[in-house]
Amino acid sequence: MRDFIRLLFMVLLAFLIIPACVKEGPPGLNGLDGADGTDGADGADGADGVAFCISCHNNETVETFEAEWIASNHGSGWTLSRFGGWDRCAPCHSGVGFIASLAGGEDLSGSPIRCASCHTHGESPVFQDEDGNPVFMRTKEAVALMVDPTRIIDLESNANLCVNCHQPRTAAPADIDQFDDDVLIDPAGDGMYTITSEHYGPHHSPQSALLEGWGGYEFAGSLAYPGTKAHPHRTSTDCVECHMDGKNHLFTVPAISACTSCHPNATNYDLGGKVTTVQALMEELATMLEEEGILHDGHVVTGTYPFGVTAAYYNYAIVVEDQSKGVHNPVYVEALLTNTIEALQ
Repeated sequence: MRDFIRLLFMVLLAFLIIPACVKEGPPGLNGLDGADGTDGADGADGADGVAFCISCHNNETVETFEAEWIASNHGSGWTLSRFGGWDRCAPCHSGVGFIASLAGGEDLSGSPIRCASCHTHGESPVFQDEDGNPVFMRTKEAVALMVDPTRIIDLESNANLCVNCHQPRTAAPADIDQFDDDVLIDPAGDGMYTITSEHYGPHHSPQSALLEGWGGYEFAGSLAYPGTKAHPHRTSTDCVECHMDGKNHLFTVPAISACTSCHPNATNYDLGGKVTTVQALMEELATMLEEEGILHDGHVVTGTYPFGVTAAYYNYAIVVEDQSKGVHNPVYVEALLTNTIEALQ
C-alpha cells in the first residue's frame, strides 16, 4: 500500500513539473532586415480612354466637318423649316424624325439634321476611315423601298444609310383607278392618267433606284435594260467613297479624283461620251413633252393625259431629279430615255 502511494505521488509530481519546464518564454529581439529584392518590370500602359473620343471630337476635325455640313444641302436648314414637322416628310427632313423612323416610330418635333442623325457612339456597325479612326454609323441595314416594300436595296456597305432617304417617293404611273378625296377621277383601263399635283414625280432623291437599275417606267424599245444590280457603280464604289472623297461633309459633286481609281484616264465625267448622250436625249424628250403640253418651263402641268405621255414625263423627271446626268447608271438611263422617246414617236 505504501509503495502504491509513493508511485501515485511520483506521477502527480511529473504532471506538475514537466509543463513548467516546456512553457515558452518571452520573445527575443528582431533580427536585422534582409537585402531588398530586384524591382519587377513595369507593366504595359493602358489605353487612353480619352484618345478614342478625341480622334473625332477635336477642334480641327469637328469644326471642319460641322462647317462643311452646315454649308451642304443636308445641313442648310431650309427643309426643316417647311417639312420637319410633317408626318410623311419628317423621317428625311428632321434629325429626330430620321432616328425615330429607323426604330419604326415617329417624331414630328423637328430638329436639324446633325452628326448624331447618322453617327452613334459605340453601337455597331463600324468601319475605319483612311486614317484608321473608327466611325460608327446609325444603320447600314438593307432598305425596303417606300414605293414597293418588296424591293430591297442592299449596297452591302454604309451607303445603305443614304438609301433610306435617297429613294423615290412616288412610283412610276400605272393605269389604275385614281381618286381625289375619295372621289374617282380616272377609272382604270381607259388609257389615261390624271395629274393633280404640280409636284408630281418621283420626288427629289431617287438616286438609289437608278443606281440599282430600276425606278423608271420601262417602255419596250430598241435598247435592252441591263437589269438590277448590273452596273459596276453599284458594287465597285458607293455614295460615301464618291461623295465624301477625303472625308468631306459637303456631299457635293465628287472630284474627278474619286473616279480615277477605277477610270485612271478620266479627266471629266463624260466617259465614253455617255453624259453628252444623256443630255441630248433629255433635250429631245423635253421638247416632245412640251409639245404634248405636260411640261412647261421645266415643270409639270396638271391635267389628264394619255398614259404613255404621263409615263414619259415620269422618266424625264426621275433622270432630272437623280442629278447625275446618267453617271450613276448610264446604261440604264440611256435605255430608259431612248425607249421612252421611241414610244412617244
